[in-house]
Amino acid sequence: MDRLANAGEPDDSEKPSGVTPSWQTNGNKRSWLRRLRSFTCMLDNQGDNGFGLGCRLQRVKVRQCKKQMKELSALYMRQDIKAHEGSITTMKFSPDGQYLASGSEDGVVRLWQVIEEDMSNEIDISEIDPSSLYFTVNNLSELKPLFMDKEKINKLKSMRKTQDSACIIFPPKIFRLLEKPLHEFYGHRGEVLDLSWSKNNYLLSSSVDKTVRLWQVKSDNCLKVFPHSNYVTCVQFNPVDDNYFISGSIDGKVRIWTIPDCRVIDWTDIRDIVTAVCYRPDGQGGIIGSMAGNCRFYNVSDNQLQLDSQLCLLAKKKFTGRGITGFQFFPQDCNKVMVTCADSQVRILDGLNVIGKYKSLGTGSPLSASFTSDGKHILSASEDSNVYMWNVSQEESIPMKAKKIWSSERFFSNASIAVPWQGLKPQTMENEHQWNVLDKTSPESVHLNPPASFSLGQEYFLEALPKGSATWPEEKLPISSSKAKTSTMLKSEYRFLKSSCRSTSRSHAWGMVIVTAGWDGRIKTFHNYGLPVPV
Repeated sequence: MDRLANAGEPDDSEKPSGVTPSWQTNGNKRSWLRRLRSFTCMLDNQGDNGFGLGCRLQRVKVRQCKKQMKELSALYMRQDIKAHEGSITTMKFSPDGQYLASGSEDGVVRLWQVIEEDMSNEIDISEIDPSSLYFTVNNLSELKPLFMDKEKINKLKSMRKTQDSACIIFPPKIFRLLEKPLHEFYGHRGEVLDLSWSKNNYLLSSSVDKTVRLWQVKSDNCLKVFPHSNYVTCVQFNPVDDNYFISGSIDGKVRIWTIPDCRVIDWTDIRDIVTAVCYRPDGQGGIIGSMAGNCRFYNVSDNQLQLDSQLCLLAKKKFTGRGITGFQFFPQDCNKVMVTCADSQVRILDGLNVIGKYKSLGTGSPLSASFTSDGKHILSASEDSNVYMWNVSQEESIPMKAKKIWSSERFFSNASIAVPWQGLKPQTMENEHQWNVLDKTSPESVHLNPPASFSLGQEYFLEALPKGSATWPEEKLPISSSKAKTSTMLKSEYRFLKSSCRSTSRSHAWGMVIVTAGWDGRIKTFHNYGLPVPV
């Protein structure tokens, strides 16, 4: 294998030893990883298997701050898997949504397969909330009450609205991780720090053992090893041509590698610990984040790094030791990028202008924020072990006078990482390479219409609706004088349902799947089945 010296940079010939190397300069470097171990792992007495179909759904308490609408109104935990020994330090979904990769301080990379399966006919809920309405929805967006027997209906007729009231709708298909890993990748001799997927389902992992390793779905063997001179903190495939990737290290160097030749073709030294790297979606540019809080913007045409501009987001000497922890470009606008920082804020940049700031509660800083697929929400685990969700503001801000947004929802999961599942997508094979052997397509996925288009047939509420059908927004509710008491109760429930469905036209998180990784090595999956509820 070609050595890094072939690229014309200083000699990186030092081989990783069997013992995890120590930080080499001052205490500030040691604190970069300290955030990954800053909380004592909480003991969890639950079993190692995930909750499968027919198992009890556990509703999770969600707290909101300064929001007019509670969107995670019925969040349920479905799975709890013992995934690693020690803290999980990085976790990424593949672009097609079929796989989840996780890396840990145990040095192992595990690959989990994602499936969508039919919702069980017998949905076992640990506690039925009489203040909530429960429905299922089919592929035609038709709602059906979950409880049809008279005993449960009579119990639910005592509905009184509380802070936990919600319209809960279970979809026909549900997300699930297979509890047994599809692959277990061994080879790293130290903590795994970052992961990156290619569009063709190859995986890169970087580690404190001074290497980046290349893996492939359907193979347990490491395909290539890319040696560095020090800890490799971050790595990312070129999103357009996955023959190339970029890596960052605590030695201050950013390198662009060619995978077929296994060598560095360009590099730059920013003279600071590199904490985050990110390509533009078109592959023609990139951003480098550092421990000192600097963002450097580069042109990367022809895989050559050329500094374009830079911006410092953190005050000097105030947040030393963590700096920039993540980047992600807007799904619908590649001119805007989200930056996760160590000062408890997630920033939105438009060029060099900060146009939005999202703040978490307390002193816990977001660790690495992610957009949902529609770009309407931001999710992040925080150092306080909570998962935060913010609504992305659609208002344009005056440059350098960015609005600080505190409104959020949060729930506790002992989380070090939280990522949203983007759904299953057909896989494309646009650029096949000599080292590509995958030929795989995605399974079919059910895509429901938005909740605003859900309908409720009259056959399920004949007592209340003797005429017509309950669909939105054109329906007219008939009045039944012979059964006034029953009709009034059912119509009030119906109005609650209709109002909740209509409120989804602005923003909703119904159907959202959130996967968290914990300081205790556990992976948990959460599903939001609730429609928005005014606070």
